Amino acid sequence: MTEENAAKAEKMTVRIIACEVMKEELLAVAPADAVEFQFVSMGLHTYPEKLGNELQKLLDESRGSERVVLAFGLCGGAARNLKAAGFTLTIPRVHDCIPILLGSQERFAEIRREEKGTLYHTHGWIEGMKIIRECAPDRSILSDYQRICNKYGAAKAAGILTRMYDGYRRVLFIHTGNPKESESLARSMEIAELLKLSHQEIMGGRDYVQKIVKGPYIEPDFINIAPGGAVDEMLFLSLDSSGVSKGVS
Repeated sequence: MTEENAAKAEKMTVRIIACEVMKEELLAVAPADAVEFQFVSMGLHTYPEKLGNELQKLLDESRGSERVVLAFGLCGGAARNLKAAGFTLTIPRVHDCIPILLGSQERFAEIRREEKGTLYHTHGWIEGMKIIRECAPDRSILSDYQRICNKYGAAKAAGILTRMYDGYRRVLFIHTGNPKESESLARSMEIAELLKLSHQEIMGGRDYVQKIVKGPYIEPDFINIAPGGAVDEMLFLSLDSSGVSKGVS
């Protein structure tokens, strides 16, 4: 291979920068072309500004790729104003990873219409909570409970936690085929019992995850930022209250 061809092959590389929440699901998809993965700790989700800075750093290190797929949503504003450094930047048009793991925005909207007060869990989310408890011990449900329990006792802690999550009616565990789901499912049920919420289970979908790895990266599922461009938050705000894209003019 000549130096010119080698450089061309390197430039054609697709890089996927993803949250660890979806690591197992993404790695389970056989890519159609050369794909390079990099995963970001969920611990940064509690600090959107820090997450945004880390994502921009990784994007700046991705020069030479033809396309970088950022397997995140808007994520509390973390993706706002991210810049594409010499490549096409592709982002799923979602607010967070739940529609991705369910398979589509439409399915997420349907489930949300059933019950807006839903707390979503997957194996990746449950594992991520462990990291959050280490990185931000005041920002997880079980840590909240333990802290209040130590101070006021179990009965009062349960009452306070119930009021904190008063807007929720159920916990919905999304099965994504992860072989370690049984342990996470038990933890999800424990959280539902702690919050005095119903616990339900549903099968996830693979379509959106497969598109992230293999394409096609087309509207309305994806936002494509041209080389040198930046992410406009309004492209995410075109999602209506049900979570489905209304389209952008």
